[in-house]
Amino acid sequence: MIIESPQNQQVKRLRSLATRKGRRAAQQFLVEGVRALEEAAAGRLPLETIALCPALFSGERAGELADELRTRDTQVLELTEEAFRAFTQVQAPEGIAAAVGIPDTRLDDLPAKADLIVAAVDLRDPGNMGSLVRTADAAGAKALVAAGTCVDLFDPKVVRATAGSIFHVQVVNGVATDEMIAWGRRSSMRSVAACLHHAKPYTQIRYPRRALVVVGNEANGLREDVAKQADMRSFIPMPGRAESLNVNVAAGILIWEILRQRQS
Repeated sequence: MIIESPQNQQVKRLRSLATRKGRRAAQQFLVEGVRALEEAAAGRLPLETIALCPALFSGERAGELADELRTRDTQVLELTEEAFRAFTQVQAPEGIAAAVGIPDTRLDDLPAKADLIVAAVDLRDPGNMGSLVRTADAAGAKALVAAGTCVDLFDPKVVRATAGSIFHVQVVNGVATDEMIAWGRRSSMRSVAACLHHAKPYTQIRYPRRALVVVGNEANGLREDVAKQADMRSFIPMPGRAESLNVNVAAGILIWEILRQRQS
């Protein structure tokens, strides 16, 4: 049966995943597009519902992927274009989406001997958060932790900005900063705060073998009450006139210096 009405309960359920309240109630988040669904299908998170709109397919791969997804032991919904557009969060939908289970990952669930974990504190911009997840994945970090008042890691804009990395790196969503720092100490990780005050240039620090890299808010940087709890503080000298670096760029510079030191 093809779902035609935007008021269908299944469509409403998918539309609710655009909100934090809806995601929490369903313990699911929305993934859209061919590339994202390929990553989701190959990832570690369960696909709970698959939504397809052949009228919106573009290119052969969309149809091929749809056929592959139809063979899975997962609920598959066929929708008209009107019904699909009633829940999509993108301007040019590709006619393929899924509701994916949100993992209930906690700090104590992370690998006991993790050598690199990235933590964001009060990061609000979905694009920055998604890019940070992607950077953590590229660096081989074992997890990304969202602490304080961060944007929801499963917000559709964050998920799109991760470019599939949300399915490859473990994430811990919404923990208290004190809890995060305390966990790092219990786990024998040393925390590295990216901040401007009372910090050493990032190239003049000998980084630990097991590091918890902590970055802060886009506008105000890392809060002092968090930075003062860190084992070391690192800053990136800026000889130009810009007041600050994008948080993801700064995190990438710091993380790759840590990786460089390990390789040398």
